[in-house]
Amino acid sequence: MLFNSLDYFLFLALAVAGFWLLARHRVARLAFVVVVSCLFYMAANPKYIFLILASTLVDYAVGLGLGATDDERRRRVLLGISLVSNLGLLALFKYFDFWSGALTEMYSSLTGTAHTPFLLRWALPVGISFYTFQTMSYSIDVYRRALEPKRSLLEFTSYVTFFPQLVAGPIVRASEFLPQLEGEPTLRREQVSRGLFLIGTGLVKKVAVADYLSSNLVDRVFAQPELYTGTEVVIALYAFTMQIYCDFSGYTDMARGSALFMGYELPENFDRPYQATNPAEFWRRWHMTLSRWLRDYLYFPLGGSRSGPVRAYFNLWLTMMLIGMWHGASWTFVLYGFLQATVMVIHRFARRRSGARDDVEDKLAMRAFKVFWALQFVVFSRILFRASSMDNARAVIERLTSGTTSTAQISVALWAMLLATFALHFTPRTWFATVEREFLRLPAPVQGLALGGVGAVLSLVATGEAAPYIYFQF
Repeated sequence: MLFNSLDYFLFLALAVAGFWLLARHRVARLAFVVVVSCLFYMAANPKYIFLILASTLVDYAVGLGLGATDDERRRRVLLGISLVSNLGLLALFKYFDFWSGALTEMYSSLTGTAHTPFLLRWALPVGISFYTFQTMSYSIDVYRRALEPKRSLLEFTSYVTFFPQLVAGPIVRASEFLPQLEGEPTLRREQVSRGLFLIGTGLVKKVAVADYLSSNLVDRVFAQPELYTGTEVVIALYAFTMQIYCDFSGYTDMARGSALFMGYELPENFDRPYQATNPAEFWRRWHMTLSRWLRDYLYFPLGGSRSGPVRAYFNLWLTMMLIGMWHGASWTFVLYGFLQATVMVIHRFARRRSGARDDVEDKLAMRAFKVFWALQFVVFSRILFRASSMDNARAVIERLTSGTTSTAQISVALWAMLLATFALHFTPRTWFATVEREFLRLPAPVQGLALGGVGAVLSLVATGEAAPYIYFQF
């Protein structure tokens, strides 16, 4: 069920109404959240609901076991059960066929004999990369004694399956969400207004920007790059850079807005990432909940930067490599992760050698220079992110370097969309905050009418049926 569809808004209205009708009845309210969340997920693929429930039960039981013993050996075994079960799900459903095919091809090359790989051919469950990370982080936090184990299975299941963030994040930690389930929920007018504002902005990002750029340029260029000039391919890369930002951040906005209608706060996931001055800052601004997750549960446990320079570079490289691989099982994502990891290590090495300090702010001209070059790296590395295969990436690069310069296939509307969206992205944060603040001051009926008007306009400019979100495939 897509956020940018009428079905979802009908579902959301019924879910919110039922939630507040049961607000004073804790058990019934939480059971209602679990049921509607499971129904929401099953609208995509009913048979895979058992995977979420299995992951939930395993980590719930692991949490109870960790809370019941101080024996370090038993605690390590219990944590291992959580890690193996969650990473095992990812390995089987997301990576098994890719690595089976890759290793079989390598073996065939070495032996000179063709071999057929063993493939499971299982469809990728929607959201598996998100909910496995959530439940796994809970077990790790309980193991570290940073979080008390949750005794209520109903509360824990509500946390894992909560439908706004279930299939594409943000990755919500138990310490952020479970405390919000305690006590009777309350709803303030400000939360409803913020929810309406976030849903409105999310819809505009997805329907008016992301889907428009996708259907009118990006998909066409990557489908048949040979039909476009090098300059048109460059413009398509900038378009995809804005498309994926508006698509994913638009989803996050709508997820956070939907949660606010039930009085719950979800973490922010984006902070104007294309204003970053270097690769490290970009990943602190892009998909922030994933970057923080891997920092806290992989980079720091490996030793971070405390284990000497060589080990620190390796820890950073491995973390960034896994960020790339997290997105998908293909050689394009392997190379994307390798590129991100290598550039991040080079950036840290150069920064250390130059003696640059984080507490010294660059002058405007120098900051603009750094932002420009950081953005170029993001834009052109997106070839690997968007390409359907290495052959497709190679074809795009060939056209990119063809030396052809015509822009005849770029319409005035596309130029206007790109210039407007990038200009808005680089405006000061205070401008957007002012718009939001003025919206919150409007009377509630006017806010509702404004959102209804946005929906009506978007229904007229929509490119067709509601398009899936890009991060659903991860």
